[in-house]
Amino acid sequence: MRSVLEKLGVRTINELLGVDIGTTSIKVCLLKRTKEGFKIHKYAKRSYEQDLLHDGTVVDGAFVAGQLKHLLNEQGIKVKAAATALSSYTVITKRVTMPFLDKETLEQSIGLEVESVIPYPLRDIYYNYYVMGAEEEKDSTMNLLIVAAKKEIVDSFMKVFSLAGLNLLVLDVDIFAVTNMVERIHGPQQFSVVAADIGASVTNIAILKGENIEFTREILIGGRYLTNEIAKAHRVDRSEAEEKKLVHGNEVQELVDDFVGNVSSEINKTVNFYVATKPRETVGKIYLTGGSSLVPGLKERIERETGIEVAFLDPSMFLTTNGTGLTLDENDRFFMPVALYLSSRVSDLEP
Repeated sequence: MRSVLEKLGVRTINELLGVDIGTTSIKVCLLKRTKEGFKIHKYAKRSYEQDLLHDGTVVDGAFVAGQLKHLLNEQGIKVKAAATALSSYTVITKRVTMPFLDKETLEQSIGLEVESVIPYPLRDIYYNYYVMGAEEEKDSTMNLLIVAAKKEIVDSFMKVFSLAGLNLLVLDVDIFAVTNMVERIHGPQQFSVVAADIGASVTNIAILKGENIEFTREILIGGRYLTNEIAKAHRVDRSEAEEKKLVHGNEVQELVDDFVGNVSSEINKTVNFYVATKPRETVGKIYLTGGSSLVPGLKERIERETGIEVAFLDPSMFLTTNGTGLTLDENDRFFMPVALYLSSRVSDLEP
């Protein structure tokens, strides 16, 4: 991704449109900066019956671009500078340790390091890296996080923004956006914390220690699986199945319980694996977000199974309480963290 972003150059940007393209939905958010912080100027969400993404790649760029343009026109959004995020399960992240190098030497040698840890030729990927700091036990070495994605995936997103008449200036990763929001709102804590983004097709899990992501995992199960199971079992369309899922009665209890049990079990396994590999660490909090975290009973089941306090991530805590900005509806708080955080990255574009 480095070569994509470097071509963009540095420019003065006052507003940045956050666009979160999910498997079955598009979310947009536009923040305004004030002296006290950010406030919401515009936000919107639209869901679709068909899949917008397949294996992280945009299925029909022209369709998604058209829908995005229509959504922006409905909201009266004229801003052209945009940010978006790739699905984390399509991105390869590797944490590596290297001898301390100056910036110029690191730039010259990073390609060899990328080739050694990423299972694709350099010609097929975009990549970036972040210096995370010194290795705790070896002052002469530093930790780097290498992030890479296949060009075909990145290019499918770039095509959408080009067709929509937008300038894509920031390309992030969805779980990085969520973890950064957790850190911005709650700050570094003495214990490790889990962020779980439970979406339509994938559950993304990250474990943070201080300001660093220590572990990530993707589980290929999300709320759409439960919706489809309810639709099949009760011979209803997906919209009715979605309603039954979120406000369920005894007729779908067994299906909901199975889904809740599967997600909770996988989160518990992730926590146990992390603690087993880092015996000196403890996990003190789990933050949930994503539309499928709304499934009744899921929060309580995770709390009971892990023995760890569970809370919903509230992106409104990221915003200033002063001024006349919009407020997020109760349910929208579960869908908007990524788009909201992406819009806040306008701060990163300052010269």
